[in-house]
Amino acid sequence: MAVPRAAALRQAAGEDLATLTSAAVIHEHELDRVAVIGDIHGRLDLLDALLARLGDIPIVSAGDVCDRGDDTRGVIDRLMERQALGVRGNHEEWLIRWASGDGFDDFALSPAMGGSATLASYDVDPMGSIGDIEEQHVRVPLAQRRWLAGLPLALSLRVAGHRYWVIHAGLPPRFRIPKSLDPEFRVAWLCANHPQMMTWAKMHPEACIRTDGTVIMGHVPMPRPIDAGHVIAVDTGAGTWGPQGALTAIVLPERVFISVR
Repeated sequence: MAVPRAAALRQAAGEDLATLTSAAVIHEHELDRVAVIGDIHGRLDLLDALLARLGDIPIVSAGDVCDRGDDTRGVIDRLMERQALGVRGNHEEWLIRWASGDGFDDFALSPAMGGSATLASYDVDPMGSIGDIEEQHVRVPLAQRRWLAGLPLALSLRVAGHRYWVIHAGLPPRFRIPKSLDPEFRVAWLCANHPQMMTWAKMHPEACIRTDGTVIMGHVPMPRPIDAGHVIAVDTGAGTWGPQGALTAIVLPERVFISVR
């Protein structure tokens, strides 16, 4: 069962602890073996092919399960069937807000986002008015709404004695983290002070801030997955680069990549 990292949040956020805990900012899990999957972007065909390779290993999504590809609904169903853990990416943000009945951000319809495909997967006409789209949020099944709303900004995995932080956009280097802050609390500090950067920041993966474990990120598509020691990048362009894009998982603790096209 996921539990908020209360000690880290208290150290990092002070009076904001209750707010961050209620928002499920950080979850923690201990596993013997797990596969962390990069950005899926609605490609159920690639997800099914990858799951066939992975077998019954527990799975974690590094975010951006939706948009661009044509079956976001099917992707989320499959992840729920597999009892997948995950974190939210920047593409989930509009979907969580809309599915919760909190309005629709028409930026989701931009070519850069590709949200039209997500709406269509729920039989919602992306050419309809904003009001019509907002009213149809109930087409997202309740179980999916709950799964999406429960996605944290960061997931702490303890696998074979090693800590891995799953964070969609990694830990951007552009902020001055207090020098007195122990590395164990850097993730919580960034969640408390710059939560949007955990899903939206753009950087080369190897620029990721070092912390008390290995960071596993998606968000920035790369021609091939990267394991740079302090950071692992698993977005290889599924749903973004057409037939050239691949869906990649890293299997832990072996740190072996599996990719499908």
